[in-house]
Amino acid sequence: MSQPDFDFFRQKYAANCTTQCDNPAVLAVYRIVLEGEHKDSDYWSEEHGTTAILSVMERCFRAQEWNALEADLKNWTTSQLELFTEAIMGGYLSYTHNGVYYEHYAIDDLTKTIPNRIALLLAILTIEQERGLQYRELSGIVLENCNFINDHFEILLKQDVQNVIIIKKIFKLVAVFDPTGPTIIALKNKIDNVNI
Repeated sequence: MSQPDFDFFRQKYAANCTTQCDNPAVLAVYRIVLEGEHKDSDYWSEEHGTTAILSVMERCFRAQEWNALEADLKNWTTSQLELFTEAIMGGYLSYTHNGVYYEHYAIDDLTKTIPNRIALLLAILTIEQERGLQYRELSGIVLENCNFINDHFEILLKQDVQNVIIIKKIFKLVAVFDPTGPTIIALKNKIDNVNI
């Protein structure tokens, strides 16, 4: 998205537009979130917003864009971070059965953004701590969607064993809220079975 195009949205949503980034791909993602704040909840629950965000990430993001997005998240409102967190943890269930990808899909293509999305989760949880959010809205979303991490654990491990370090940090931040939940226990077992 070009800067002049985004300037129109900055004016239209002046009260809620908090991004400080000028990277076109990051602005494209932010535009989806910014416009999505004002749409019916079906837009998000039916994964329209998720699909749009992941499409931009898959087509336009390289290392520079991932870094710019992570740096800009601190500027986003909590409401925007909530929508974004839900979005980056979704968008894969229609390609899977019980968390396992159907073989006829190009799994490498479908999962290429997963490591970066996991890293963004850690950044988002860090922002939650820095802001001292009393109700732990962002941790709650991660906890509620923890199967996203469980379902991609082996893929992340296969891509780079260092991904487990990020997952461990995420686990420590969210497990305190539901240490006996089945998805948290499943994640703990996966982490405990990796030697790094």
